[in-house]
Formats: sequence, C-alpha cells, structure tokens
Amino acid sequence: MKAKLIVYELSNLNQYHKVLVNRALFGYIDNSNKGAYRYERKGILDKIQHIRLLKGAIIVKTKDQNKVLILKKYNIKPHVFDISVKPSMLH
Repeated sequence: MKAKLIVYELSNLNQYHKVLVNRALFGYIDNSNKGAYRYERKGILDKIQHIRLLKGAIIVKTKDQNKVLILKKYNIKPHVFDISVKPSMLH
C-alpha cells in the first residue's frame, strides 16, 4: 500500500508553539474543576490511521497526507517521502 513518511522538526520553535503543534497532531487530556472532570481532546492523528515512528516522524496513508500537513500553519516545513507499507501496519 502506498503511504507517506512525513518528517518534521520542532527545534526552531519555542516551547509554547511546540505544545500547540503536538496537541493539534496527537490531542490531549483537559482537566477542569481541579481534576473532577476529564475531557479527551482529539488530535488530527486520532481520526486517521498512522504510525508514529519517532518524535517528528509519522507514516500516513497517501490520501490523508493533506490532513497532517497542517504543520505548515505553524511554519514547519515537513519533508514528505513516498513509501510502501503493509496495510496491517497502519492502526
């Protein structure tokens, strides 16, 4: 199956923008009322099949590539590579 390897680097961002990017991609848990309520905020990758290889490296299906390229909104220039993976690898 055709897929895309997306590699990005956050080292040139300050901590605030790194957190924004990671929350947009992976989601986060939000607590309110001193932890009495928990809300799971979904990220982009919660809605699509993907593999997170390392920090800054994600494999997604070719059709889902544009969803992950929201990184450009945060002035991150990802490197995108064409690869092939087994369909069972993506979860």
